[in-house]
Amino acid sequence: MQGLIEELEKLVCDYGTEYSGSLKYLNTPGTNFTNNSLDNSGVLSQYMLTGGGCSFKIGDVAIKNPVVSAPLAGISDNTYRIFAHYFGSALTYSEMISSYGIHFNHPASLELAHVTDFERPVALQIFGSEPDILLDAAQEIEDIADIVDINMGCPVPKVLKSKSGGFLLQDEDKVEQIILKIAGGIKKPLTVKLRTGWDNNNVNIFNIARIAQSGGAAAISIHGRTVKQGFNGEVNYEIIKKVKKLVKIPVIVSGDIDSPVKAKQALDYTGCDAVMIGRASKGTPWIFFNILMSLKDRVTVSGNDRVTSFYDNFSPDIDFKKKFAELYLKFLISFSDEEKAVKEFRKYLSWIFKGTRGINRFKHKFFAIESFEDVSNIMDSL
Repeated sequence: MQGLIEELEKLVCDYGTEYSGSLKYLNTPGTNFTNNSLDNSGVLSQYMLTGGGCSFKIGDVAIKNPVVSAPLAGISDNTYRIFAHYFGSALTYSEMISSYGIHFNHPASLELAHVTDFERPVALQIFGSEPDILLDAAQEIEDIADIVDINMGCPVPKVLKSKSGGFLLQDEDKVEQIILKIAGGIKKPLTVKLRTGWDNNNVNIFNIARIAQSGGAAAISIHGRTVKQGFNGEVNYEIIKKVKKLVKIPVIVSGDIDSPVKAKQALDYTGCDAVMIGRASKGTPWIFFNILMSLKDRVTVSGNDRVTSFYDNFSPDIDFKKKFAELYLKFLISFSDEEKAVKEFRKYLSWIFKGTRGINRFKHKFFAIESFEDVSNIMDSL
């Protein structure tokens, strides 16, 4: 693993160099990215990215900058979290893990709870509907996790059918019971992932936020839609702004934040402690780097009073993406067997090369790969 980590450190520095070199178009000096740009854990220096220091704390866990990566079903595995971390995410999340799976020692659930030191601090997210089962699962994983997170916002039908995720927002008494029981039963910080309510006629995030804080939650993250909205319709940042003013614990804003511009706008408008980046980071974890650099380095455009960030949607060249793709697959293989990892990787190729000129004629090959060699051959032909 250490050899792969060293390759990743070099890749991140290469990205920084490409990003910095592009700043010449703004007549702005860039940063020389070398191994000196890395701190003693190999991660890009927080000082270089955000001015140094701790952005905020969740319990006793220092969150070093205001950008975190979201829990993504089928995506947020060890490889994703490691790449997100090295590209600047200050906190990573596992995908949802069934509390019942942990309670009954199901191998698939236990595998999802595997964490390496290269992705910390990490929150392990569990879901379920029974307070005692949730507590048992939280106690089982707390020695592995830096933070335990409870999902009370997922809108996926099969999760709602189990009366878990966003379904819980309909029962404030149960939400309180769960949070009180878990916060009082574990030593690690407890956080809760929420939505604004069940539907537009039942927006109860203010009550839920109060319950979370009084029950012992150390922070909350809020996706600015109702459960019934799923991922459709507009995100309500106004209500998240009001929640932030209501509670004293850290609040993380989530929902449709897919660029440095939107990240800056969401932070400025809501006053939240951090932004959570989800779908926009699939196959493109450099978005964490872009956002951090944008938040640190801002310029006033000549003849215009508005402030904009450097290269809000900067994307690396195809040579970088090819190196990135091969290294990402190497990491996936290191956590699995090659056949399984390659099949999982098929979807990543379309995400990584999205927007690349002429890529459509290669897409049929992306979904036919069977080995690392196949991927390497496709990279050579791009």
